[in-house]
Amino acid sequence: MNRVRLALNKLPPITSIKILRKVFGLPTPAARLILDDITKPRPCHKPWIHKVRWNGEWSGCWIGENVRKLDEASLLKRVNDCDVVFFNVHGGGFRVGSSTMYMDTYIGWIKLLRQNYGMDVMIMSVDYRLAPEHKYPAPVEDSVRAYEYLVKTISIDPEKVVVVGDCAGASLLLEMLFITHDPSMFEIVTDDKNETPQGPVLSELPRPAGAVFISPIVTDETTSESWKINTKFDFISQYTAKVIKRDYFEPLPPDAPPDSNQVLGISKLETGFRAFLPEQVLMFVGNKEVLRDDSLDLAMKAEQDGVLWETIVEDCVHDWFCIRECVKDKKILSRADVTFADFCYRSVRQIRRRSSTLPVSRNGSVRILYESSRNSDYSSTARSSEGLEIVLEEDEYEDDLSDTELNEYVADKVSKRKATKTVFV
Repeated sequence: MNRVRLALNKLPPITSIKILRKVFGLPTPAARLILDDITKPRPCHKPWIHKVRWNGEWSGCWIGENVRKLDEASLLKRVNDCDVVFFNVHGGGFRVGSSTMYMDTYIGWIKLLRQNYGMDVMIMSVDYRLAPEHKYPAPVEDSVRAYEYLVKTISIDPEKVVVVGDCAGASLLLEMLFITHDPSMFEIVTDDKNETPQGPVLSELPRPAGAVFISPIVTDETTSESWKINTKFDFISQYTAKVIKRDYFEPLPPDAPPDSNQVLGISKLETGFRAFLPEQVLMFVGNKEVLRDDSLDLAMKAEQDGVLWETIVEDCVHDWFCIRECVKDKKILSRADVTFADFCYRSVRQIRRRSSTLPVSRNGSVRILYESSRNSDYSSTARSSEGLEIVLEEDEYEDDLSDTELNEYVADKVSKRKATKTVFV
């Protein structure tokens, strides 16, 4: 059954958002089956992918032009010789997703940097253990180890590294940067219960040249104003948030304080951002996503602390910069790609420009930041009313894709699925 797989590419954004809302509300095994099938690389992508199986340090893939058949020596030479390395951590609410889930977007980034700046780009895209089989801190451990491999094991200059993450991937990057700045605050847990610690397992690692956070998850709270007003637009719902918390976090003991979760606490910081963040940060966020206000609050505090933070806001839903099928006005994406490429160029060339963000008050309570681009034709202050339509509640629209069809699709994928592949333990 190809209808679901083709839906995100062929259907209007409003229908794609409806489908994503349904998929993210499914049990994890079913959600994985559908999203893995929808996002799996097409034949035209395969020459760009060099898979890396778990080697004790990381797993995922290298993405670059014609890298598929390179031997290890040739691949490492490409990585050492390139101008920019993107250390990429995918999203998916800690439960779903893979290192190749946005191949069209990744390839577009590589081509744009070469076209606009003559820069050769390689992407180290990381797979990490997923919840609920692997709860916190397993995904953080995997991100830390992968970054350690990049800058320590193969000695890639951090001044040419830009870390990129969307949704949960951005959250993992924030924790990774915080932990590698002060490793004493983190203990890597192994599966071997008899293993005795042999001193520090992680040393302080250098910061990358820049960071790009796309619709980051920065807190497990769902009480901000954007959670109240944007649920009707977004494919992330209160139910989805509950599922993520249930699957990713270990249950707290009955006598634990309500704020005792040991993760996603960066939003509680008021200062100290310059100590662990790169000097330059770029964030993409949707004005119609539920995570908007928490992300913008983090950006405001980091900027006040001296981080050169640029924020791009468009009238779109969650993760619009990566899940491009949810954006109707493609000019939004072209504008964002130009900003992304320019930021990466400036970061690795150490061209520091103070963010020209302007505070704008909406609804009397939400502070939104807009970046003023150098060229007014690409100004991020331009908003498109065509970029989004309201996603009506279940009982308010005639569904384009029935539950029966979705269930049939899942059943079909289960029946055809091959033996489960273990990436690493």
